[in-house]
Amino acid sequence: MKKITLLITLFIVTLGQGQTFSTGTIQLFPEYSVKIDVTSSLVTLTQIMPSDRWYALAFNNSSMLSGDIIAFINTANISDRQLGGFAVPAADAVQSWTTISNTLNGTVRTVVSTRALNTGEAGDYVFSASAGSINLAAARAGNATFSLAAHGGSANAATTAAFGITLDNSEFDLNSFTMYPNPSTSATTIQLPHNISKGTVKVYDNLGRVVLNQEISNESNELNTSSLPSGNYLVVLRTDYGNATKTLLVE
Repeated sequence: MKKITLLITLFIVTLGQGQTFSTGTIQLFPEYSVKIDVTSSLVTLTQIMPSDRWYALAFNNSSMLSGDIIAFINTANISDRQLGGFAVPAADAVQSWTTISNTLNGTVRTVVSTRALNTGEAGDYVFSASAGSINLAAARAGNATFSLAAHGGSANAATTAAFGITLDNSEFDLNSFTMYPNPSTSATTIQLPHNISKGTVKVYDNLGRVVLNQEISNESNELNTSSLPSGNYLVVLRTDYGNATKTLLVE
C-alpha cells in the first residue's frame, strides 16, 4: 500500500446570506480539481479526477495529522472520514455527504456531493456563513488503487497557493429585476432578482432630481407613482451586490 503526503492549500471563504459563493475551480493536482460552492444552508463540492484511483480532501487540516476528510475510494460514493495520526483515516459513523452526481467521460470522473454547513456530528468541519478562512489538504494514490493509504512517505505534491472565493455571478443577473406595470399610472412593483432579498430604489426625473427614495424587500416592493407627473424616469436599484437601472414611464 503506497503512502502519500497530504499538502495544505489555503483559500479565503467569503460567504453571504442568501447568495451562492464559489471558489471557482481549484487545481490541486494536474489531474485533480475541486470546486466548493456555499450558501447559507448548503455546501456543494465538485471533484474532477481520474477514474482509476482514490483521492481525498481534508478540511481544517492545519497539522496534516488531524481533521475532517472526505475520500473517493470506490465507484459509488465519497466516504466521510477523520484523520488521526499516521493511520488510515477511519470512516465516520454517520456519512454526512450525499453524492448527487457521479459521471464518467472516458477516464475522467466528475463527482458532485452536498452536505449541510453544520451537520451536528462530532469532528465534522462546520462551514461558516460569514467571512473567514479554511485550510484544505489534498491527497491521492500513487498508482491505480482504491485502497485508502495512511499519511506519510514521499508522493506527488500539490503546489500550496492562495485562492479567493467570490460571488457566483451565474446565480443571478442583477439587471433581471422587473417593474410592473410599466407604464405606470399610480403604482409599480419591483420584483427583485433571484436570491436578492432587499435593496434601495431611487427614482430620478429628467433633471437628475431624486423624486422617490425607498427601501424595498420581497415583502414590501411597491412604489407609489401617483404623485409623479407624466414622463420618463430613471429607476436605480442599489443592493449589497451592485446597482442596476431601468426606465419607468409614468402616464
